[in-house]
Amino acid sequence: MGDHFPAEYRPKESDADIFAEHTWLQGAFLAAVAYGIEFVLYVMACYLLWIHRRHQAQSYMKNMFFIIYTSIIFLLHTLYMAGLLQFTQESFIDGREIPGGPNAFELVMFSLPVDMLANVIMVIVTWFCDIINVWRCFVIYRGCRIPAWAVNTIPILLYFLSIAFGILFLKQVGTVSQSPWETSGINYTAPYYAMSLALNILVTLLIVFRLLIYRHRITKAMGSGHGSHYTSLVAMIVESASIYSSFALAFLVPFAVNSPVSQLFLQGLSPIQGVSTFLIIFRIAQGKGWSHDAYTNALTSATPGASHTIGGSTRIQFKQLQKSGLSSATTERSKQTEDGGPIMLKEMKQTASGGSIQGCEGVEVTKSVLVSETV
Repeated sequence: MGDHFPAEYRPKESDADIFAEHTWLQGAFLAAVAYGIEFVLYVMACYLLWIHRRHQAQSYMKNMFFIIYTSIIFLLHTLYMAGLLQFTQESFIDGREIPGGPNAFELVMFSLPVDMLANVIMVIVTWFCDIINVWRCFVIYRGCRIPAWAVNTIPILLYFLSIAFGILFLKQVGTVSQSPWETSGINYTAPYYAMSLALNILVTLLIVFRLLIYRHRITKAMGSGHGSHYTSLVAMIVESASIYSSFALAFLVPFAVNSPVSQLFLQGLSPIQGVSTFLIIFRIAQGKGWSHDAYTNALTSATPGASHTIGGSTRIQFKQLQKSGLSSATTERSKQTEDGGPIMLKEMKQTASGGSIQGCEGVEVTKSVLVSETV
């Protein structure tokens, strides 16, 4: 690139340094694009959370919490972008005559206050965003045979390790003439980002695994037409925050081989993580995020004697009848026809034993309870 310029126009630097400067500048542009996307998602999510805050009394506090939570992250990322762009300006304009050019400035001036502002915010926002992924994993595993805290033991451990390595990373880059690439001691850059990446990948796998189990149970109990909303590929990607995981991997691989391409992704990592987090919160604000209630409602056939309504159009009811040593279950399914009239389909299943009727998950059907889900 730039070969069409006369030689006297080109900086007196090696091709490797010039390429590294390209990645620094392009990384700042990429971070700005991610910040713009984050801004749009922030406005949309806060708007939905605000207008829905009084629809249900129990959701008021939750919505206000998410408004405050997203506002803090967005404010921090605004300060991050201010520090990043100011540092980029100093490296390419104010301090470009440093030996080695802007690339050298970027590498040895990480300890400048304006850049340390961006570094500290980047680490703090990572902690904020990682904790919501752990929380979502807790939500999805509520009601599981294995306690949610047991499933999340390793993610919680990785989260605390990420905090520890984040502090060590800040200590490293806060030292004069040191950076994520240049250090006189142990380089904590890779361990810090590896902990955050491992946490996100593990949570991604746990959530996807659970969603696949949900889909299997829903389709088994309700038919293939139900449950697809929650288990679509897009829902999995958003719920599991794999957007950030992919971006972090794109940084770590070039970083491990000491390629300047890593600089292209480093600066955009924090805003990209904000985008991933805001996508999750936006789906929650839309009422489309996965919850324990959605699981209970979608699998009412696994709940004792439950009657299930989805979108007001499908009703399934289980009743227990015992007569002459036989147990019978009546499945009543009502669908709305085009003219609004109901069609009733009844199936009677007899068991030869005198035991209680078993639901699709082996739960005794003993009473009738109505559970509704609004999608």
